[in-house]
Amino acid sequence: MVRLGLGTGGHAMTACTLAVDVGGVIYYDEPFDLAWLQGVWELARKDDPSLTMDAFLPAMRDFYGDRAPGTPPPSLFPPNGTKSWQRVRERWTSLVQPIPGAVDALSQLAGEYEVCIVANQPPECLAALRAIGIEQQVRLVVLDSLVGYSKPDPCLFKWALDHLGWRPEHTMVVGDRTDHDAAPALALGCSAAIVNPDRGWNVPARVDPEIVAAYREVKARRGHTAEGKARHWALAAFRDLADVLRAVDREERHPWPGQGVRP
Repeated sequence: MVRLGLGTGGHAMTACTLAVDVGGVIYYDEPFDLAWLQGVWELARKDDPSLTMDAFLPAMRDFYGDRAPGTPPPSLFPPNGTKSWQRVRERWTSLVQPIPGAVDALSQLAGEYEVCIVANQPPECLAALRAIGIEQQVRLVVLDSLVGYSKPDPCLFKWALDHLGWRPEHTMVVGDRTDHDAAPALALGCSAAIVNPDRGWNVPARVDPEIVAAYREVKARRGHTAEGKARHWALAAFRDLADVLRAVDREERHPWPGQGVRP
């Protein structure tokens, strides 16, 4: 059992179950986004050969102003957004880039705690998790595309907890966004840990450099706007979580939620 500070109140709690996100924690979101954008660009150019990159990029920047990473809806140059997203889904597993150390970290955690996956991901995520050895190590994989609830709606987490018989006060949610992960977790009475974004992803083949540059700019801006006020454990990387949990369990240190945690 691990003693943690409750994000909304600060009094002691215990955590023995973990609900872990996928995008930004287990594997990178960015390769999917970039492959999708390149597809939209190519399809839009096919429809309108006069379309220039100077016209495409502002539309792309506007589009990313109100969407969640890793889940592009079909609203950029329709119907090309839908067509491109379907193509990305068809090659989902081949686009997966695991974050260094994340798969091993989850394997280690699954040997000590009960772990489930709760994520906003398409159904193809199941095959990807199976391919990298994650699905076999967790109690349940809960995806918004299969359940009908999406983050930041707390109902997605509640659905998972109800099906597993887990108690919120014994569960830690691990994600990469305070607004989509920490806030709904705390609303349910769970604790939360947020992993610092890792920028070690590689650009998929044949993505236009101008699209990549504009996307990096958008990601940098969204990294600031996505920061919320929900109290949480801040981790440098997902692989740090096991060390933090053991340290707290031994009462060797007990940082307040919201402070950076370094092994």
